[in-house]
Amino acid sequence: MKKKVIIIGAGEAGKMVSNDILKNKKINDKYEIIGFLDDDKNKDVVNHIPVLGGLDDVGRISGQYKADEVIIAIPSADKELISSIIRNVSDLSINIKIVPGIYDIIQGDVNWKQIRDVKPEDLLGREEVGIETDKIKNEYIDKTVFITGAGGSIGSEIVRHLFKLPIKKLIAFGRGENSIHNLIEEFHYEKRFNYVVGDVRDVSKLNHEIKKYAPDIIFHAAAHKHLPLMEDYPDEAVKNNILGTHNLVTAALNNKVPKVLIISTDKAVNPSSVMGATKRIAEIIALSYNKFQSTTKFSVVRFGNVLGSRGSVIPTFKKRIESGGPINLTDPNIERFFMSIPEAACLVLKSISIQEGSIFILDMGRSIKIMDLAKNLIKLSGRKEDEIAIRITGLRKGEKLYEELSYKKENLIVSKFDKILIANEWEEVEIDEKYLNMMLEEFKIAANSYDSDKIKILLKRYVPEYSRFDKNN
Repeated sequence: MKKKVIIIGAGEAGKMVSNDILKNKKINDKYEIIGFLDDDKNKDVVNHIPVLGGLDDVGRISGQYKADEVIIAIPSADKELISSIIRNVSDLSINIKIVPGIYDIIQGDVNWKQIRDVKPEDLLGREEVGIETDKIKNEYIDKTVFITGAGGSIGSEIVRHLFKLPIKKLIAFGRGENSIHNLIEEFHYEKRFNYVVGDVRDVSKLNHEIKKYAPDIIFHAAAHKHLPLMEDYPDEAVKNNILGTHNLVTAALNNKVPKVLIISTDKAVNPSSVMGATKRIAEIIALSYNKFQSTTKFSVVRFGNVLGSRGSVIPTFKKRIESGGPINLTDPNIERFFMSIPEAACLVLKSISIQEGSIFILDMGRSIKIMDLAKNLIKLSGRKEDEIAIRITGLRKGEKLYEELSYKKENLIVSKFDKILIANEWEEVEIDEKYLNMMLEEFKIAANSYDSDKIKILLKRYVPEYSRFDKNN
């Protein structure tokens, strides 16, 4: 018995999907197209198949025709549209599939093999930018690129995208041997690939490897990122995020590396956590060195949560749903900015080619309510909302309800690339070299004391906006 299908979108992508079903006998034997849905009232028939209504009619028409599947054939479909479709068919036993995003199909037609199930990432907005090789390739021609934290979520994706560019050599530097081994397995065939097992806290090792490879560009992605862990062990956050960043900066200067890009976070803006405060100081360290010398240009790129990264909310929620719940949510009103790993990596690679400005902010769009995300994930898993409990646990140490991507004093201007903004006010937070060295010495002593109160007091002194400071935490 054939599966009954409704195609959402009667444009070119919808037409291509219907062509594939109608003309491919293997597919046609399994699927019957009931009709299209489209908000364009001028469309009434496509490929002799009727347009049955608008997008808001998906629940009613799917139920009326007892549809087995709906296919979202709108490459530019945003999170609001996808979420609306999921809500409208949530009471029906129906599969939801989707065509690729615009950058996936720009080289060719949509075909049946490209159609896939809706992923959690689709609920947060579809990837809207590609790497745009032609626009940035001149920046990378015959260049040697060094990446710290190369085995992590962002670091490894930067590695993947760099191999699409005309670089001469890539050095993946990371302390996790399993993560580095995974990169070796993935890129063993790539002659430009080199790896180093090392830690950014080891300044001697950094100096040795950077001197050996003489990179033209460094991406500094190594960092401790987990909020609760860094609240409990602020000494580790200081050693990795502050002192490790300074080690990287020093090694780059010693070896006259032309460009260094520090990857930061929205949690560095008005930080409420140890992790955020240490990343804020990492920003200040790197950018202050632009005043002391002109050999190396230091810049910072700041963005929010990355989908699919280690410890991120979606894999955690999915595991809880698979085990029957409950989903733990810290607050019903909590919101976050999200971006896909590939999109974040593409924007990072573009940032290095922007000449003006030193701090770049990725436009993450609108923030997402985590409660809405949890409910949609439950529906996507084929469950009803009342089947999986959502338990409110209270905000964790250092956690905010809402994150910010920029300070109010940062005057944001558009760059030559979509979704990359330039913050052109930074001078007031740059510090002189003597003050910087004094600060770093204090953090070394505090970190080696393993005294959490002492470390948090010091963070508060150097980051006055560190708002959630409480010596009893």
